[in-house]
Amino acid sequence: MTRFVEEAIAKAGLEPVLAARRSGDLETVRTTVTSWGAADLLALGAVSDAVRTEDVGEVVRIHEQAGVTDVTWIDASTHASELDFLRAVAVARIAARSGARIGVDWSKCGMELAQVALGFGASDLCGPITRKSGLPIYADEKTKVKGQGMVELRSIKRQEIGALVTHAGRLPVFVDDVSRTRESSQEVAGV
Repeated sequence: MTRFVEEAIAKAGLEPVLAARRSGDLETVRTTVTSWGAADLLALGAVSDAVRTEDVGEVVRIHEQAGVTDVTWIDASTHASELDFLRAVAVARIAARSGARIGVDWSKCGMELAQVALGFGASDLCGPITRKSGLPIYADEKTKVKGQGMVELRSIKRQEIGALVTHAGRLPVFVDDVSRTRESSQEVAGV
């Protein structure tokens, strides 16, 4: 952490919160959340990012299926603004037990905001691998890529998501693979 960041944290009055969190005094952290929950958002983000680094490291788990139970999911649709959503992610990270996973669903907040949430303490991302239109990509779909021949469309989309996580300074790890064939999707749809 740079001196500039340390000064911003101190100016926002968050040094005692960070010290309590680092010492494992979650009772103090949780009982004082109302006093620091409205602190400067960037300072709050810096504290939550430092806590995330210490708690779970640089790995971002990417889930294609919702409902993973070992993650506290922060729902963007329940917050009035994107800034309120980022604040909720940061507060959840700081107030959580050591090693907790905090996640966001990019299908509810957008991939760009999900990427920003990684800097506010998020450690997990969730959402379907789809086309820009939102339609599913089937396991057997391929597209021609110059110099590579026919390439699976799902792998291209996964690479794009992984690149967004990498550009946020994290290490992407896909933890589940939800491959759909055209036949299985038609059976589910009753066709």
